[in-house]
Amino acid sequence: MNRKKIKALLVAALATISTFSNAASYNVLDFGAKNNGRELVTSHIQKAINQCHADGGGVVFVPSGKYLVGTLNLKSNVEFHFETGAVLLATTDLSQYQRHNEQLAGVFYTEDADNVSITGNGTIFGQGMEFMERTVAKKIVGDVNNYIRQKFDFRKVENGTLGDGPVNPKERFHQMVIFSNCTDVSLSDFKCVDAPYWTILVVHCDRVKVNKVMIDNNLLIPNSDGLDIVSSSNVNVSDCYFSCGDDAIILAGYAHHFGDPGFKDILKPSKNINVDNCIFRSRSSAIRIGGWDQNHMSNYNFSNITIYDSNCGINLTVRDSGSIQNVNFDNIRIETRMHTGDWWGNGEPIKISALRGVPDSPIGIIKNISFANISCSAENSILMYASDETVMENISFNNFNFELKKGALEEVSGGNFDLRPNTVQGKEIYASNIPVVYIENAKNVFFNQGNISWGNVDKPYYTNAIEAIKVNTLYLDNMTASPSPSNPELPAVSLKNCTNVKNNIRK
Repeated sequence: MNRKKIKALLVAALATISTFSNAASYNVLDFGAKNNGRELVTSHIQKAINQCHADGGGVVFVPSGKYLVGTLNLKSNVEFHFETGAVLLATTDLSQYQRHNEQLAGVFYTEDADNVSITGNGTIFGQGMEFMERTVAKKIVGDVNNYIRQKFDFRKVENGTLGDGPVNPKERFHQMVIFSNCTDVSLSDFKCVDAPYWTILVVHCDRVKVNKVMIDNNLLIPNSDGLDIVSSSNVNVSDCYFSCGDDAIILAGYAHHFGDPGFKDILKPSKNINVDNCIFRSRSSAIRIGGWDQNHMSNYNFSNITIYDSNCGINLTVRDSGSIQNVNFDNIRIETRMHTGDWWGNGEPIKISALRGVPDSPIGIIKNISFANISCSAENSILMYASDETVMENISFNNFNFELKKGALEEVSGGNFDLRPNTVQGKEIYASNIPVVYIENAKNVFFNQGNISWGNVDKPYYTNAIEAIKVNTLYLDNMTASPSPSNPELPAVSLKNCTNVKNNIRK
């Protein structure tokens, strides 16, 4: 590199440093905020935010200490910056939170803002367990138990113990950090702890960066999602760690969601989202795409992801008119296990499903899903299921290793599939044989270069390496597989009503 280029780069770097150092700074202590964690300081911090915005923007600076707050509203051109050791402590007084739509927002509610950010090595502490009944775990109740192998003993725990939870919530605020209909949002370097409901919601937003954010929720808290990116586009998430009592990260296309704050019934596709270099743990799904979606979802990319100690690994879910298309997963390690309690999922490493979840709307499709360099160690099947009223097609697996192993909760949880949520009787949680891979009602499914193996399983419901029903075009190439050790006489591949099958499995 010549001297002129070096000089130009130095000038540019100095200009960037100068711009940052010259940004107006608004210290919350100067606006009367106390950092003792006992006095409510919402209004003082809000004054700093308002003044920063009125002056054209800058940095709201939060020095080390504890700040007891209700709902704060960030505004355009405001960077909310934590000094190391600064903590926003969510008050347990629910009257201090703003109501938007039908529910209470949490610590931050920001809407219709541009160029807005939360940065710095601080913490947002939700005090989630203060909003919970701590003594009894939530149980699965109702007719669904009649379809489960263990009936009403499903996921049974000893009397007086919570098992894996979840506990029952009391009245609580909902999403702890909300950005609604915003542009150019940046979230970096801070930590969220013990949200009583979803932790961070980014909804109807465009151009968002989430980098080096940690979410560490109590694993007994229900609905405590990590990061929900909903009906938003052009988003990059990187270098994050999320450990949550519900889904760790969700990409979805909801226009509305049961009266939750931030949703504006905007019909606009969600697309162009990248997630990489992250570690996830969840009592439900570590990665979930979709749900009850009105907006289509496409062009999502996940790479270099570690999923551990989770109930379900990757979960693609279509239950409304929104479709999921063009999703890539590359270099993913998945470790899942069965859990007790009323969590959705039952140890599946990968689950792809499309079936009815609403009464009237057409059901969206799932198309063009690619998995490459995938390693799974799990206690249930890779499950792919579509009802007859929808389409699941072009699903590929390249360079894979799938192992189905014996689980510690096999007696109380094993031998069942969990496809919740849906409205199809008998298809919520239901008894099933357990192959390593189960596929029903799909088109163009390809496996190339991989291995399917078993741990020391011995239950009779463990069956084939692959069970395929109503699959049109199934290619199995350059791979090894065998039936379960408990049923060695079975074929490696079970086919029912399948067409155009190419089976080159080597035992």
